[in-house]
Amino acid sequence: MSRVRKDPNPKTSTGPLAPVTPMQVDRVRRSVLDVVRKNIPDVREVLEGKKKWDNQQVRLFTVMLNKVMPDLHHSFNEHSIENKQVHELTVDELMEIAKQGAQAEEAEFKEVEDEPDTTGSGETPISDTESTE
Repeated sequence: MSRVRKDPNPKTSTGPLAPVTPMQVDRVRRSVLDVVRKNIPDVREVLEGKKKWDNQQVRLFTVMLNKVMPDLHHSFNEHSIENKQVHELTVDELMEIAKQGAQAEEAEFKEVEDEPDTTGSGETPISDTESTE
């Protein structure tokens, strides 16, 4: 087996590595799956208390298992986006859109209303309706 070493000298390096192909990724995943499959009997023995694993072995197996079978809460998040033409919307859907728009406008108006005095003088700005006598 040949040993490939990264050239530490950037001047003599051959350049950036080529991108990984989907076939190469698949090969790596399959090899990780093979390792996980071969160690399932050991995992059963650990669970039954017949064998002891140290923390590093447990963590390594967990990482490898997550590469071939990710946690369900990470892999099954679905977001469905439905686009419809205006004439396809129901009255309830149109009312919901209008309500969301009104809430967004209210929030924006509230932000503008709550902005602090930015005159820098500490004085309250004079409005057009107040007298300056």
